[in-house]
Amino acid sequence: MNIHYFFITACLSCFFFKAEFLFAVQPSKDRDLNCITLLEIASDSSKKAGEMIKYEKLIKLKKSYLNKYEANYFSTNDVESKITEHNLKIKEKGKRYINKGLQKCGLK
Repeated sequence: MNIHYFFITACLSCFFFKAEFLFAVQPSKDRDLNCITLLEIASDSSKKAGEMIKYEKLIKLKKSYLNKYEANYFSTNDVESKITEHNLKIKEKGKRYINKGLQKCGLK
């Protein structure tokens, strides 16, 4: 009986760690699209708030991500769906979500 519990525990832990690993590693294209859309949202809010220095930093970082790809590489549907996804998470988690995301994208 103890062998069955050990086997079940081992199998479940393998599946759990595999899922965690797959979620932690995003393809570069997806990660870049997340950063581009988050930078767009943050730059718009900075411009509305009159924070022009922060706005310029955000635009510069966004351009560095976009320079990796040819023009119109990301479809407008993909961009708009990511923006909608970010906006929903911002409503749930607030300003902290934006700040953590910007740090992951390389904003200092």
